[in-house]
Amino acid sequence: MSIEQRREALTNLVNRYNQFKEEGRLDLTSEETIRTWLNEMLGIFGWDVQDTSQILQEKTLTQAERDRLREIGSTSIRPDYTFKLGKEKLTFLDAKDITVDLNTDTSASFQIKSYGWSILAPCAFISNFEQFAIYDCGYIPNREQAAEFGRIFLTVDEYIDNFELLDNHLFKPNIYGGRLAELYSGNEVEGIKKVSPDFAFANFLSGFRLTLAANILENNNEAIANDTSLLSYVVQVIINRILFIRVCEARRLEENGLLLQFKQEGFWERFKESSYLDFYQHYDGPLFDRIDSIHNLTINNEIFDELLSYLYYPSPYRFDVIPTKLLGDIYEIFLSKKLILTEEGVSDILKTEYIKSKGAVSTPQFLVDDILKRTLIKQNLIDSGVEGVLGISALDIACGSGVFLIGLYDYLEDIVLEIQSIAPNEAYSHLFSHTETELILNLRGKQAIIKNCIYGVDIDPEAVEVAKMSLALKAIDNEEYPEASEQIGLFGEQILNGIGLNVRCGNSLVDSSVLTQYPEILANDEELFKTRPFDWQTDDYFRDVFDNNGGFDFIVGNPPYVEVKHFNTELPFMHSFIKDTYTTGNNGKIDLAVPFVERGLSVLNDNGRLGFIVQKRFFKTDYGSKIRELISSGNHLSTIVDFTTQSIFKGKMTYVATLVLSKSPNEQFYYHKTEDSIETLPAYLRELSIAEIDETPFYNLPSESITANPWSFDDPSLLRIKLDLAELGTFGDVVNVKVGLQALKNEAYHINAIDISEGIITGRSNWQDEITIEEGACRPLMCNIQFYPFRPDTTDTYVIFPYDIIDGEKREIPYPEFCERFPLAGAYLDGQRARLEGPTANGGVQTMPIRNPQRYTVDYWHIYTRANNIEHVYPKVLVPMTTMDTFATVTLSEQIYCDNANMFFIQIDEVSEDRLFAVSGIINSIVFSVLGRSIANPQSNGYFKFNKQFLEPIPFPVENFNNSPELVNQLATVSRDIKNRQDQYRRNPNNRNTLIPVLRQLWNQLDNLVYSLYGLTEEQIAFFNERGRNVNRVTFLNNWM
Repeated sequence: MSIEQRREALTNLVNRYNQFKEEGRLDLTSEETIRTWLNEMLGIFGWDVQDTSQILQEKTLTQAERDRLREIGSTSIRPDYTFKLGKEKLTFLDAKDITVDLNTDTSASFQIKSYGWSILAPCAFISNFEQFAIYDCGYIPNREQAAEFGRIFLTVDEYIDNFELLDNHLFKPNIYGGRLAELYSGNEVEGIKKVSPDFAFANFLSGFRLTLAANILENNNEAIANDTSLLSYVVQVIINRILFIRVCEARRLEENGLLLQFKQEGFWERFKESSYLDFYQHYDGPLFDRIDSIHNLTINNEIFDELLSYLYYPSPYRFDVIPTKLLGDIYEIFLSKKLILTEEGVSDILKTEYIKSKGAVSTPQFLVDDILKRTLIKQNLIDSGVEGVLGISALDIACGSGVFLIGLYDYLEDIVLEIQSIAPNEAYSHLFSHTETELILNLRGKQAIIKNCIYGVDIDPEAVEVAKMSLALKAIDNEEYPEASEQIGLFGEQILNGIGLNVRCGNSLVDSSVLTQYPEILANDEELFKTRPFDWQTDDYFRDVFDNNGGFDFIVGNPPYVEVKHFNTELPFMHSFIKDTYTTGNNGKIDLAVPFVERGLSVLNDNGRLGFIVQKRFFKTDYGSKIRELISSGNHLSTIVDFTTQSIFKGKMTYVATLVLSKSPNEQFYYHKTEDSIETLPAYLRELSIAEIDETPFYNLPSESITANPWSFDDPSLLRIKLDLAELGTFGDVVNVKVGLQALKNEAYHINAIDISEGIITGRSNWQDEITIEEGACRPLMCNIQFYPFRPDTTDTYVIFPYDIIDGEKREIPYPEFCERFPLAGAYLDGQRARLEGPTANGGVQTMPIRNPQRYTVDYWHIYTRANNIEHVYPKVLVPMTTMDTFATVTLSEQIYCDNANMFFIQIDEVSEDRLFAVSGIINSIVFSVLGRSIANPQSNGYFKFNKQFLEPIPFPVENFNNSPELVNQLATVSRDIKNRQDQYRRNPNNRNTLIPVLRQLWNQLDNLVYSLYGLTEEQIAFFNERGRNVNRVTFLNNWM
């Protein structure tokens, strides 16, 4: 139905409603009557109210069902309509009879806002058809808020005039496509911030945990014995149990208000007793193990009052609809802090791995779903039947609070239900039950998926407890079929027996060999217990998976992005183990996700698949070279989904992609880049096909198109050309890209020359405004300032240079000699010495006598601490690092050096002036520009970082360059001509209009010579010409004139 057809249909419905009302044919006090009109209204906007996968309506219960609910004291006040997409709740509509004045009723507004807020809905609705209210659900609901707060309010006579507004909010494709999120992102009432329930509840739990821990410590000091680990554990278990029972109340498995009854009877003793007896008998499982260290605790009852007030009305949290995933998100945030004991008592701080990111953020549900569907291909599982699905092993290798584990459960549950619905298998009928409308899993079916298929490991014991609780909540989840709880088996005994046994606490990256590699760890209990070595193939853990299946079928997750160096202080043995054990672990500033990928591949079986969300940094950085080599050499890459939005993780700016690998080699891999915003991305990914099923939206690329060199997929067509050019060799085969001088302290040693006369420089440094210094004490320094292709090698920057170069070797000049030879320079350094040798906070550095006192005396305090490439005094090519394109120029001077911060120089074998100009010309060409930008790191405002690791892998015609002297000479000649014409252009503005076509012609000649040198086909030449340079060389010249 088109938008005009929808408008017409709504007009007819409103007219008919008004006619019925005028004729007195409406029972406006009947909610059923209201629902009839609302059902038709929803139908106009594309909803099938009879399809429970789209709309779940609150059911009318039979008398027997009402009696059963009354026995456990449960009531239901959920909104009448739940808008759904599969299992996901999107928003609510509550139907009210005409006696409720929606314009002023604060109870109705508080109810709908609480429900909407509790599922992170952007907005929610109330209507009696006579009136329609739309509430912004981004604010923490408060029953004292006026009914009009955050509201759009319409009467039935205003529906047509505001049709576009209603269509935006109610049309099914709009809701499924993320339109509500777009409408309500960023809109805030002045002075009132929007706060989501996960962050709000996590902040509250952090405060309550401190209060509870302090009381436990005060009353049980001898039992706790200052053991922070034990204190954290018992606090976590108590909080988990209380929240679990509250959810069970909301799911109608426990008497409504049971915890409040405990409060009246003395909360802690009653809860402790019930946990030991009733709850253990009913649930068993990991949540209610009979733990003496908890059962024997003394805790003041009033400590729990604040928590209980958060769990019941008028609290805005609606536990009957809060998704298990949201509870996991709450814990993910909450558990980013750890308890510590100080002289003042109990406190908390961020865990090491979260310090840089300032806390944890959970993986969004849509991303979990997308990784699962690309890693565990649904059709393959359906083809394997129920038996095949229940035979798989799926692992989250760093499971945290269990976000991927519960995602796995939901995904596999849907698949086995689909299989059994289409082709019932009598052998598995005992796992299923029938409601009035559909087939569902009973408790045995839920247990079969969790016990047989789902595995998790995490180093954090508190997170593991939460992950187990999350799976337990999935096992008892019956919110859509509360009347079927007994039929499902939820009122039996020990219903959670064995749930969570496959979720283990341990270090996925460190096994017990750390004890023999670093036996010193055995003398440090604190580090040993924090390291938590984990042996995958032992009886204690997952031997059966390896003995029966050769490893895991699937590994999914969001491994931590923490740099390994952050563990160097707190867990030095773990740090060393990762560096020494993993081929990917000893390469620069790696983050933990890199060895997690390596470990993941190692514990897959031969046909296994791995799906991770990863930071894209390792695609291009130095530290990623080993993992790129591991993946590419084994042809493991299967699929990459590349996200352009940087807002996937709430409140964090990230550059991420989905990475799917297979253990067995692939001849090809698939690449897709998404351009959608965070609001519309979930809908986009739902529609994006699985590449192995339908590759139409993907680039299909040969596996050999990637190597250990930096990856770039921005232009997949270019990847194919680069594959053809790979046989030519690389730029690094011919040249060596080197860094410039790193002075002792740039702020003191770099001199900006204002005048040079008779060997004396007059200028300034960052630390001193007026300086007079000998030119002989310095060397000219090329910096990345006003750099353009073939620019003159002139500079106003000089660097103090306490070295002699004799026959190509450097000699450090002792400070007394330096002062004698260069008294002005010595006097200047004398004035800066106290600051240079002072505190680092004030600009001080560790001079060489401090760093290496055995070798250096105080006479060498002034030399560089990193004397890189000082002896390289010869003509060279100069290349800036951060520029808008690949630029180069030539210096024939033996005196000029490069600044270390943002300049490189290029060393060439068999150096000659022609070869220098030819290389410079190639770098300035279209071919090199396109190839270089494809792997360089993009920066803001159109700039790129052309680091050494991006320049040296660029395809380069090694043989032609070395064996085609005539072509090289022609290229050198054109390069010199461009340089000379540019100098004319710079010197005389009157000649510029004449020189512009001359320069353009010369640049065309240069590009054509480079095409010949590369041996490109006409088709390839057209490809490079189409992409062109990032900046026009002639236009760019004007920027610096």
